[in-house]
Amino acid sequence: MSSAAGIANIVQQYSNRYRWNVIFLLTACQAIAYMDRVNMSVVVPVLIRQHGYSAATVGILMSMFNWSYTIAQLFSGPFVDWVRVRVAYTGGVGVWAIATALCGTTVRFGPFAAFRALVGVGESVMVPSGQRIILETFPKEQRGRAVGWFFAGNKLGLSLGIPFSTMILAAWGMPAVFYITGLLSLFWVPWLLLSYRAPALKPEAKQAGSPTMSWGKLLKYRTTWGLIIGNAGYLYMVFVFVTWLPGYLVLQRKMSMLRGSMVGMVTFIIAFGATVFGGWLSDQIGRRTRVTVARKVMTCGGLFLATIFTLLAAYTPGLWLAILFVILTVASYSLATGSLNAMPVDVAPPKYVSSLASLMNVGGNLGGALAPMVTGILFARTGSFQIPLLVAAIITLVFGCGCFGLVVGSLETRLGDEVAAPAASS
Repeated sequence: MSSAAGIANIVQQYSNRYRWNVIFLLTACQAIAYMDRVNMSVVVPVLIRQHGYSAATVGILMSMFNWSYTIAQLFSGPFVDWVRVRVAYTGGVGVWAIATALCGTTVRFGPFAAFRALVGVGESVMVPSGQRIILETFPKEQRGRAVGWFFAGNKLGLSLGIPFSTMILAAWGMPAVFYITGLLSLFWVPWLLLSYRAPALKPEAKQAGSPTMSWGKLLKYRTTWGLIIGNAGYLYMVFVFVTWLPGYLVLQRKMSMLRGSMVGMVTFIIAFGATVFGGWLSDQIGRRTRVTVARKVMTCGGLFLATIFTLLAAYTPGLWLAILFVILTVASYSLATGSLNAMPVDVAPPKYVSSLASLMNVGGNLGGALAPMVTGILFARTGSFQIPLLVAAIITLVFGCGCFGLVVGSLETRLGDEVAAPAASS
């Protein structure tokens, strides 16, 4: 029995009730994680106005999370594949919860940067663990929906986290923002431990494929590189808006922090719906044509629209029209989120799905790490967000649309199957 067949047999045994519980579990984790990320963007004006940080220094500080997250991805995927979800996921959540709370103890750049980096290390297990759970729980024709819900959680976290952190900041000050958001993460751990059921694969299923595929060999495939570079283009734009949307509204559009936080909340609530809808639509298209076509149409279509709306937002003088284009930008790339993040689950050998997901996120978060830093530097030099948004549009179009559309190959066959098939028949 192949590992793919073993997973498929186990997946069929799960009830819809259990699958929906898994969806809500994963969605909640992403939401909490992104509340722990967006708290930093909320305190940016305080760091600049009260603690002497420049926009460029804040950009570097915010990028520390992404750099540590990216480096940790090299190890987190294989770690999840090795120890499995229960150990990796709970340990990672504990690390990032403590590190988030520690951010409230200082405003000095060095320790602040170190604690933000530790948050990135803890969160590095989230996506590989979540995508392994999806592989173990959902058949292929439902994975777009499941992945869409999983990644919709980050939009929910952004929509709730911006006003939530703003209210904490106004009521109790900057340290409380980190103390309270860090504490939220610890409430999620018992839910995972009590409800998640890890599949028990037969020994031959665990060992299947090991002579013909290894983690390192994933890098020899063109599709792997398409996922890595394409995700860099996608997450560059994502992190421009995740890290700088409140700053853009307050510093350039001259909105108050409270009004800016409300615009951010509305933006990411709409993005939540767009992410769920995009994952569902990808599955619907996949039932009528090939999965490859469905995933690429949704991915490239969403990212192309996002580049157009980003350019319109950058060069529109009117406040509310610019806000409309920002909302449409975030909604457009959210339509692509479920499809592009389902690709590694579709194409990876089951034994290495977390490893391929983490490789994809290495590239993605190189883009994500550069985005806040480059945006901050360009804004500091030009005094405007026009050039930073223009750069984001170009990067997303060239690397996002280009690589997902042209470099990623067929998603109908798992990587290594063309090698494993002759070996299995001999």
